[in-house]
Amino acid sequence: MDVAAYLARIGAPRPAAPTSASLAALQRAHVQSVPFEDYDIHTGVTISLEPDVLERKIVQRHRGGYCYELNGLFGALLRELGFAVTLVAAFSLDDNGTRGPDVDHLRLLVDAVDGNWVVDVGNGARWPQPVPRRPGVHGRVQVYRDGDVWWTTERRGDGSWERGWAWTPQPRQLADFAERNRYQQYDPSSDFVGRRVAALATPTGRISLVNGVFAELANGVRTEREVSAAEEWALLADRFGIVLDRPWAERVPVLTSC
Repeated sequence: MDVAAYLARIGAPRPAAPTSASLAALQRAHVQSVPFEDYDIHTGVTISLEPDVLERKIVQRHRGGYCYELNGLFGALLRELGFAVTLVAAFSLDDNGTRGPDVDHLRLLVDAVDGNWVVDVGNGARWPQPVPRRPGVHGRVQVYRDGDVWWTTERRGDGSWERGWAWTPQPRQLADFAERNRYQQYDPSSDFVGRRVAALATPTGRISLVNGVFAELANGVRTEREVSAAEEWALLADRFGIVLDRPWAERVPVLTSC
């Protein structure tokens, strides 16, 4: 990995040591520079989880990606910088204990020299900083644990708490997510197949584009508006740094062997 190029991509200096403060600075820089987005799915480009392909896409071509891509590559960067990183498979978990697919999301457990954290730069630009890896309320995120199962809830704008992803600490490899990555791209029941999305954190909140609706959250105030296809294309470049070389399709071809 070209660490210097990756750090330049997110506008962050190389940390002197793998501390909690440097981890927070890296995550904040990442979510404000690298968008969460799925436009490859809608332009017919296969999403690969090979590390060299991810580096070319995110670092060299200045694109974003979704959880497997963003957390997968960011985890590799953190290892290069001296952090201990464990990839974990995350899943939905409802109030009745019903679990979704085990590898529906990828999160990172990161150990700094002075703390243990949950890191997620692939969560729709909703986590601007690491979350302490211990049960309790940590700002807008609450962490729970029941034996080996951990999960989070996130505070909404109206003050209520929304259930987030759950996980177990079993270490995973990026290749473990390959089959689910294929599902996310091609299966008609995948949320990503039916939804063009881009999201990026900002110093005062978050911007997003979802199926032609541009929304901005700034200092707690949310605005949104529908945009034309031409304006969506322009916004992708101007606000998210996503420059596409082909138009998106209204429908994505479905492979029969998903």
